[in-house]
Amino acid sequence: ARAAGERLAQVAPGGGLGARLAALAARVVGDLGVVRSHVAPAYPPEYGALGVSARGYHRALAQQLRALAQRPLPVPDLYLLLDWHSNAYPR
Repeated sequence: ARAAGERLAQVAPGGGLGARLAALAARVVGDLGVVRSHVAPAYPPEYGALGVSARGYHRALAQQLRALAQRPLPVPDLYLLLDWHSNAYPR
């Protein structure tokens, strides 16, 4: 979880909320792809390395979104954040 938080904290905050959400999503998908193809095979299956990593990224992403939602957002950004959380993130 700590490594995931550090990786997501490195995502550049510029470019507006939509760009930030897209960059966070790309980082999560890219990093979990690396875990699936390179890290998880190095561990016994019963360790569930991919699941452990996915939970860590989920927690770190939740912290990032919580921080974004704590500041005042214009209505379009609020709808964007809610839509992303409800529709894009689950995929």
